[in-house]
Amino acid sequence: MIDTPRALSQLCSQMEKDFCIALDTEYIAIKQPEFTLAIVQVALSTGEVHLIDALAFDDLHRLSSVLERQDIVKILHDAPADLVLLSRASGATPKNIFDTRIAARLLGVSSGNSLSALVANICGVNISKNQQQSNWRRRPLSTAQIKYAERDVLYLHQIRKTLLSRAHEIGRVTWLEEEMSRFDNPSHYQEQSPTERILRSPKTYGFKPQQRAVAAAVVNWRFHTALKTRTPLKKLLDDKEIIRLAKRRSKTPGAVRNACSSLPHRYIPQVAGVVAKALDTPTPACPEAIITRPFPNKEQPHLRLLQAVVSGRALEYKIDPELIATSKTLQRLILNPDKRDLPLLHGWRWEVAGKELLRILQGESSVEITDGVLRVRPVRA
Repeated sequence: MIDTPRALSQLCSQMEKDFCIALDTEYIAIKQPEFTLAIVQVALSTGEVHLIDALAFDDLHRLSSVLERQDIVKILHDAPADLVLLSRASGATPKNIFDTRIAARLLGVSSGNSLSALVANICGVNISKNQQQSNWRRRPLSTAQIKYAERDVLYLHQIRKTLLSRAHEIGRVTWLEEEMSRFDNPSHYQEQSPTERILRSPKTYGFKPQQRAVAAAVVNWRFHTALKTRTPLKKLLDDKEIIRLAKRRSKTPGAVRNACSSLPHRYIPQVAGVVAKALDTPTPACPEAIITRPFPNKEQPHLRLLQAVVSGRALEYKIDPELIATSKTLQRLILNPDKRDLPLLHGWRWEVAGKELLRILQGESSVEITDGVLRVRPVRA
């Protein structure tokens, strides 16, 4: 276990000399208001595996030089959540990421979303995930926890090699490079504030400025109270109750009690005070609206049609359809067909489906079923 500054510095020196390392994290979520990084697993290209005790350090800034090195590949499975934790702990913007989950979905490897399925499929090894939710705060770790943590990175090098070989075999190397280059964007590691998260709820659409102020103030009260008392957020208030408080403008203890059945009684006067103060916020000082208009019901048939086309192209290319375009992406395309910042309108997605979808929306192509196959045809003049 790496738990001293000297040992961490020595490991980082080893990693800086390597061309490719595998990473994973274990975190503490139970009875915490937010995830706390507990363990960082590292597998070198030589096969050595090390566990970094994140709880033994105030921060992991020493890792930043490794994470930001463009000449060192960092292999992870389902990378975004791990990279947010690593970026928060190290202050780094990670570069040169290889996400085995995305690669498998892009290359038609049948693995589902789990690492265990991918390891079984490619390496022929069954790994247990029964320690995933174990107590990662405990020290020393149990033998079972150590074995589990090591195996989570042990096979990633072999999986990457197999997936790269597959990409060359089916001619999707440039597709793979395009997907992995997205991780170089710093926006991946900019965590939303509690206020942003609540104001992105579709249920805040149409809120008046002071209602937005209430939602923001209460969600911030919940976050800081949870940190101070080490209480899970939902044990204080859930998001639906915060939305209800803002919608009803509940500023008396009785109104707060009626709106929030889960709120412990000792906090009712505090929340009532927070709401009352927020309602007095001058309009120019209230948070700006984030949510745009909800997706219109009249556009639902258009969405279903585009989803059917995406599903057809996904079957043809043996790609996960959500990797081509999610429902939200298609909604944005329908509402703003001239907006060119969607990934669907660039790169491999444009060639696979984006071009056809845009032509359908512009009335230049039609969709038909021929011999049991959904096809997109140019509209006859």
